[in-house]
Amino acid sequence: MQPAGLILICTACSVITVMTESLETVMLACAANLLAAFRLRAETRSEERSLDTRLNQRRIDRIGSQRQSRQVTDIFSFFCLATGIALLGTLGGSTSLATIRETLAASYRPERLDLLAGDGSILGVASIVLIFVGNAAAFGLFPLHGVLQNTFESSPAGIAGATALLLRFQAAVVLWKTVLSSMPGFESTTQLMCVVFGSCSCLAGSMLACRSEAIRSFAGNLWITWGGVVLIATASGISVESARNTQTAWQLPTGLETAAFSLLVSAIAVGLILVVERWLSSEGRSIDFAEEVTGLGQQRSSIAFAIACSLLTLSAIPPLPGFWCATFVIGNAFLPGVESAEGAALVPNVAVLASAIVVLVSLLTVSARSIRFLSLMFHHEPIRRFDISREKLSIVISLSVSGILLWSGLSVGTLLTWFHRLPF
Repeated sequence: MQPAGLILICTACSVITVMTESLETVMLACAANLLAAFRLRAETRSEERSLDTRLNQRRIDRIGSQRQSRQVTDIFSFFCLATGIALLGTLGGSTSLATIRETLAASYRPERLDLLAGDGSILGVASIVLIFVGNAAAFGLFPLHGVLQNTFESSPAGIAGATALLLRFQAAVVLWKTVLSSMPGFESTTQLMCVVFGSCSCLAGSMLACRSEAIRSFAGNLWITWGGVVLIATASGISVESARNTQTAWQLPTGLETAAFSLLVSAIAVGLILVVERWLSSEGRSIDFAEEVTGLGQQRSSIAFAIACSLLTLSAIPPLPGFWCATFVIGNAFLPGVESAEGAALVPNVAVLASAIVVLVSLLTVSARSIRFLSLMFHHEPIRRFDISREKLSIVISLSVSGILLWSGLSVGTLLTWFHRLPF
């Protein structure tokens, strides 16, 4: 099957998951999405073959081992996800998400405290844990980030970017539909899972980024880091009551709005890095070392500017939108929690505050590595000549996407107004 058809299948699965209210449909959409993504990741980018037979055989063995590792991870992820969804159906006594939501709300969020059923059952806790683990590989979370790294390193740029984005969007939709909106009374468990997976992914992604030499692997590690940022942004708004003021257009976004904004910004920035790397790779020769982009700003100023905008966005440097993502995460982390049946929670959550500090440390680490790339591009003489086949098209796309990032950072209030209208 052609890659375009597989990408269309992944997109359709995400749309179906957004619209459905049935656990069976969610499970079938996840299965189809994983299968299509597995077929997509089977596409390997073209590389020059060596004259040495042993090196060629080593490359074939490496591709085979990566394919087997992806297959095992996909099977494990689907098993965890299916088990978690089955436990959720058992807990709610139905396969309808609406019915499950009403049942759990009646048990754990009743109108009268004497009807409270008690703390969240172990069945619901196990369901949340399994659903998070089942979506970890698709979301690109530590410690199941290996499949994502292999995809960025071995697949073509377009397939790597599309697969990473579609899988993360599908995983985010599944978490939103099954856990965040359908399991009232289990907010503390959900928040804990977001904090643990988010903090570990931020730290792991930033440390791996420090070791990255190739632009593509650096982009993959940035994607892992920002996956953690998305989860921590979600955690910062779970136990906080969002007060919406209809008199003003701008207000501090909620946790889910910040998470959606972070996902969109990181997707644009990482996608631009992958596209630029594809343009710079001529005759199957990828950018394997940071020194290969030395002096790029003097040869291809528009492409170097696009890389700079992407890296500064993902490093949370103002006034680019990545800075606002980090600011909103920190702002929500300092908001006091709401009073619940378990007791008063009128102070900020300590775990969320700690995870916000992890976000800052991780982004500072990423920015230190990004400075090396920027320094080589703009402050040194070129050591390699880059021949781009469609130069005018690359200039137009680079400047257009860079302009979108700059506009997003300067007009964040307008974007927030749009995000307030999303059905979160």
